[in-house]
Amino acid sequence: MLIGTLATVATATVATGAAAAEQRLLIDTHLEVWTLDSKFPFNHPESGKNLKVEMAAPIENQVEQMRDFGLKYAVLINPRYFGWDNSYIAHCLKSYPKLFVAHGLLDPEDPKVAEKLRYWVKEHGFQGMRFSPIYHPQSTWLNSKEHYPLWREAENLEAVFNFYIAPHQMPMLADMAGRFPGVKIIVDHAGKPDLKSPDCWPEFRKMFLLKRFPQVWISNSEPYEMSELKRYPYADTWPFYKAIYEEFGGKQLVWGTGYPRPRWELPMDQELEFVDKYCDFYSNADRELMLGKNALRIWKFPAAS
Repeated sequence: MLIGTLATVATATVATGAAAAEQRLLIDTHLEVWTLDSKFPFNHPESGKNLKVEMAAPIENQVEQMRDFGLKYAVLINPRYFGWDNSYIAHCLKSYPKLFVAHGLLDPEDPKVAEKLRYWVKEHGFQGMRFSPIYHPQSTWLNSKEHYPLWREAENLEAVFNFYIAPHQMPMLADMAGRFPGVKIIVDHAGKPDLKSPDCWPEFRKMFLLKRFPQVWISNSEPYEMSELKRYPYADTWPFYKAIYEEFGGKQLVWGTGYPRPRWELPMDQELEFVDKYCDFYSNADRELMLGKNALRIWKFPAAS
């Protein structure tokens, strides 16, 4: 029932959304999809096989969403529900090869992590992987010597890494960016500043260490996850997006929505409105870079048919 209701709301905004998107390139660089089909069992790294998810967000919903709002491509991300099994994302990529590129997940502490990267890239056509050191706040695996072979393999494969990472871990990522300049890096969700903290700015600014690396982009995405106000348009997040823009410039920003329809946080028309209206500090040219053009420099999207 919820899916049907949300679909009706989405349909009501299609004309506006499609009209706004018609004249520009839109690429969603962070799209999580999942299914409740038992062929693709859940095995969450923290919650295990007993993870409870009440609604599905299958790839077919996103195909409709992209058509309705004029998105040309999207980057699929394994949402962690399936653990280190990227089979559903591989299925989605195979089903719609002209619309998507794909990132999977790898166990960062697997001694065969470099080999696993090569498998998903070579055998299933993935273009990158997502790592989430934010779930391991005390760990140092991110820039350990044991991970050097992984990063060297990523350079050889021209793979892209995106990181869900806490502010205090940014120096470790900067270390690896300096050692392996051939690996393109996306920092997810604006570097995840902790707005619950009395003063999160000193920690947040550690991300600015990365601005000297041209192979690093910041994803100015998911304001609803950052905000403590928890209501649109999430005004408490604006200073952080503005600071990222001022530090990195338009050439090092990308845009992503996080979740497909059904959208229980931010529907697509508001995702676009947030960038166009409330983030009014972007220049028009840099907004176009962030919403689509930069992504063309990062991933190898299928040629237009």
